[in-house]
Amino acid sequence: MSAPGTPSGQPFRPPRCFPVPDQRPMATATPLQILLFRHPEDRETVPYEDAIVNAVRGGKDLGGYLTSGEDLGEGLGIQLRTFGKERPPRDAATMLDETCHTLVIVLIDSALLGSPDLLEWLETCWTHVRASNGRHAALPLAMTERLAGDFASKRNSSLGALQIRSVDTFGERAARPAMVAMLMLHTCRSLLARGLARAAATPCESSDSLRFFISHAKVDGLPLAQALKHLIASIDWLSAFYDAKDLPVGCDWQLELERGVGSSLIIMLRTDGYDARPWCQQEVRWSDSYATPAVLVDARTGLHYPAPSLPFDRAPMVRIPDGNLMRVLFAALREGLRFLYFKRRVAELRQTPAVPAGTLLYVFSLAPSMPALLRACRSLQPGPRHLIVYPDPPLGTGVFEAANALVSDYAPPGTQLTTPNTLAVEQG
Repeated sequence: MSAPGTPSGQPFRPPRCFPVPDQRPMATATPLQILLFRHPEDRETVPYEDAIVNAVRGGKDLGGYLTSGEDLGEGLGIQLRTFGKERPPRDAATMLDETCHTLVIVLIDSALLGSPDLLEWLETCWTHVRASNGRHAALPLAMTERLAGDFASKRNSSLGALQIRSVDTFGERAARPAMVAMLMLHTCRSLLARGLARAAATPCESSDSLRFFISHAKVDGLPLAQALKHLIASIDWLSAFYDAKDLPVGCDWQLELERGVGSSLIIMLRTDGYDARPWCQQEVRWSDSYATPAVLVDARTGLHYPAPSLPFDRAPMVRIPDGNLMRVLFAALREGLRFLYFKRRVAELRQTPAVPAGTLLYVFSLAPSMPALLRACRSLQPGPRHLIVYPDPPLGTGVFEAANALVSDYAPPGTQLTTPNTLAVEQG
């Protein structure tokens, strides 16, 4: 039997951009690592440790306030390392500087306070974080308010200046581990955003906060949108873009909507009436064209629907039959982190021979659709060499050829559509 999509008797030949099987990606600095410190003998920290680990590693069996999804460690390369009561084997500065950015999370309980060697190492760690000018960050979380004060008083003034947050401030007890995990995701994203702004390698968000655009059909999605907006507003480290509030009087509201979609993470509340509403359709297509991060919330009530005509397939999907809107935010924060992580990785790729000096990069954090690729090509200015970079694996047969034809017709001469591993193979 001949291979699908090939003439009878002709062997399948992958496009030249496919790396050979044993080819490894080009060595670059890892954008992010997470160091988690907790004492193994204190069971009170276990739910928080589990939530943090699951937020990074994903999985199919998560429930409650967490969402399943890809393993951000295996899929992206985010390193998560946990430590017990013993101090790490290397000095703090060396361990933190192994990657572009390091987030140090300390779950403070009474057992950890009885580990003087570890506390001494953490003191040195905090000193290095303070001197890193925002490159690294610390997230110390005390199990009680009293423990927060005890932790700071154990050492000298360097730990005394460290702002410690008690988990008591994260609302209801059952939701606290998930809130801590979301704060962790947000802090990781903030580190990457600041690093990208300094690298100035690609256009990126300059704000530490993540803006959400809530796309909904007012015919049946307004209560859900308002409930989600209220939840976002109640979390002090998130901000929301909401079309009923943030459109100034007298503005070009269509232009403002397009700008909002193009500069935010779009949360698409797909109720029964959503697909038929013209402006919902337009917002989904804008999101696809701008290749912005997106989360699809399937809030439909029926059992059977026709095939969709809108490009939903690129967005992770969340269902909330129990009304659990925190699951939506959790998925959105993971997706926002995933997008910036790839951009930060490409920024490091510029430091390797794979990207010649003077090359301009246009970065997609997911495989681009044809509308997104067309927008990118039209935005490029003639002159230096351009690389349009998207994540591995390369586009499949047929799509790859069509995408390259589009680049050839609409981008400046010499523009190349590629992936990090493809660049590594070509350099090799």
